[in-house]
Amino acid sequence: MDSADDGGRELILRTATRLFAALGYDCSSVAQVAEAAGVGQEEIHAHFPTKRELYLAVMEQARNVLAEGIRPRVDALMTAPPERRARALHDFIDGYLDLCVAHPEMPALWMHRWLSDASDIVSLEAENAQPLTQYVVEGVDTLAAPAGADPLHTTYTLIWCIHAFVVSGVLDGSGVRRGIDDQRQLRRFRAHLHQLLGRGLGLPEPEAGQAQPGL
Repeated sequence: MDSADDGGRELILRTATRLFAALGYDCSSVAQVAEAAGVGQEEIHAHFPTKRELYLAVMEQARNVLAEGIRPRVDALMTAPPERRARALHDFIDGYLDLCVAHPEMPALWMHRWLSDASDIVSLEAENAQPLTQYVVEGVDTLAAPAGADPLHTTYTLIWCIHAFVVSGVLDGSGVRRGIDDQRQLRRFRAHLHQLLGRGLGLPEPEAGQAQPGL
């Protein structure tokens, strides 16, 4: 495939990612992707013969971006000596949050899945998400086991909280929704995650100056 074709494929993937993240798989169509990308449906089918194949390519790309960003931090969790485990945990929290803030389509795609989007594609979790999730659980277990904490649910507490905040934010005192575009709320949420996970795992508080809540 030549570079022009590669560019067309990437445009289609970017556009489909945006639509699937916004509307979900079930409420999106190839026609909508084609219109948003400014290409014909036949061009999409040349790269992705079915909507299902397009969706699987989108989810694989999202998983690869996530894996590239967090695997080094999970490795650090697994190999950190006891005196560095708190630092490794805080680095992991920051890395996962920053990655989702930079790529909000990733948590949006998975939140649609949690609400049974594309429920006919039953193998996606086992083939796409589970290997990476299990790797994270194993990394968290190096901190959870000494604290008597549940590594699976500690991991999912982190995932659920970050995905929900990135996608939906929180309501402030006046009922206005504040999310990742509000730097004060983002700082507060980051500090809360550090405190929540650190205390749950019996680790020292972050060093002075790290993850301080907004004023």
